[in-house]
Amino acid sequence: VPSGAFGPRLQATVALLTGRYHLSRRAVVALCTEVLGADVALGSVAGLCQATSAALAEPVAAAEQAVRTAAVANADETSWLLAGKTCWLWVVVTAHATVFRLAKSRSGKVLQAMLSEQFAGHVGSDRWTGYLWLGVGRRQVCWAHLKRDFQGLVDRGGAATAVGEPALALVARLFTAWHAVRDDPAARARLPQTMQPIQDEFRTLLTGGRENPSAKAAGLCRALLDLWPALWAFVTVPGVEPTNNAAERALRPAVLWRKQSFGTQCDAGNRFVERLLSTVTTCQQHQRSALDY
Repeated sequence: VPSGAFGPRLQATVALLTGRYHLSRRAVVALCTEVLGADVALGSVAGLCQATSAALAEPVAAAEQAVRTAAVANADETSWLLAGKTCWLWVVVTAHATVFRLAKSRSGKVLQAMLSEQFAGHVGSDRWTGYLWLGVGRRQVCWAHLKRDFQGLVDRGGAATAVGEPALALVARLFTAWHAVRDDPAARARLPQTMQPIQDEFRTLLTGGRENPSAKAAGLCRALLDLWPALWAFVTVPGVEPTNNAAERALRPAVLWRKQSFGTQCDAGNRFVERLLSTVTTCQQHQRSALDY
């Protein structure tokens, strides 16, 4: 005879209503009562969520290990609230698993711990300094972010447009070339030749842009030249994409959850968030039902 008043499927349902569908504790109680005919007390919701968190500890640990051996990963971070104080929710997305971690710091040491110092793959990300420890040879800087940076130069007007406008035209050509080959391995083999003229024109533009009268434009040009190898990993490294969309898409449900719940109140709540998000997102990658899992 199982202990407790609730079976594993109701427990999983309560955890998903909270962690995936972002219902408040009281809304979960109302739904269980009115829709499922299950009288669940308010305190039981928290208890069932913590029981689910404990059950997911081992498989999430396995996912964390799988992430460390991936050839390609995408990473991102967003703010979170812990007892009203700002902390950070990190995510690492690979082809086979996605892992979330809440930390009090936005330092790159958090990502370093998630991937391990022995990580030998490539990481797609934005230009945040927390990724500098990887080195430019193992990074892919997100071109969607760079497109916004160049648009910002155009919006500033004045001398900055001399960099922003031609850069946007080159970015458009870059994405056109990428979209033409990304789903065709045979065509992707020709990407280096297709991209070479665009790379040459970008280098010329950035080199000249270092002397632009706009400090913002000149600074961006210098920064991108320093990151030069990290701009083009997608051209030659299989599995690397020019944007960080995979990580940003993974974070969106978490951002919605944070806005509705105002974050967490304790470390146990943090572990529930990490494990639920990791499990649900990884199940989605494999077209598996999170409830059945």
